[in-house]
Amino acid sequence: MLRACGLTAMVLGDGDGAFRHLRTLFADDGDPLDPFLSPRCVAELAVAAHRTGRRREAAHVLARVRRSQGARPTTRMTLLMHHAAALVDEDADPEHHFQLAVVNPEAARWPLERARARLGYAIWLRRHRRPLEARAQLTVVLEAATRLGARHLVESACGELRASGVAEAPSSADPLSELTAQQRQIVRLAADGLSNREIGEQLFLSPRTVGSHLYNVYPKLGISSRHQLRDLLVCEK
Repeated sequence: MLRACGLTAMVLGDGDGAFRHLRTLFADDGDPLDPFLSPRCVAELAVAAHRTGRRREAAHVLARVRRSQGARPTTRMTLLMHHAAALVDEDADPEHHFQLAVVNPEAARWPLERARARLGYAIWLRRHRRPLEARAQLTVVLEAATRLGARHLVESACGELRASGVAEAPSSADPLSELTAQQRQIVRLAADGLSNREIGEQLFLSPRTVGSHLYNVYPKLGISSRHQLRDLLVCEK
């Protein structure tokens, strides 16, 4: 529950709230409270700490997590600790740790965690005036996030692409061209203001199925919420 609250706060832009919830997964001295879940949140804690200026406190937690993992941590924990170190370990080389977090072929087993680390690396590259390298990383992040349906990550990658000098992708003549016929019907009805239940009644679908279709098409349309559908289709006309 604490992790869920922390991630929700992060998505809502509340870095302080995210750090507070995620920090509660560790004791005052930094030791993991849960031997399984707490260590796996160390990279997420580091992201929140990096955003809120609490890098030193998160670095202390990272040190305790490293100690708790022993001499041979799992591959997943190794990748997460590299991601965290890149963000909060002031004595480390951030690029070295970012690369170790994303280039290991085993990282493909955890695509969302890898994409988050890649996003962090891209932000670091852009801030160090290496926009071309940042764009290469962000293109991979965007593809992975779209495939996984991680809308917040899609938005973050798009924002970073713009910050790195990539102009908005030109709209196709029909922004709905990549959708199935049924998805296009659902999008148009939702843009007209119909609820999921009303759309379902017209198309003989359950409200849950309608909601699932909408959730899946948002990344394809480059939007993040229902209220943006109307503007999208107005632009189309």
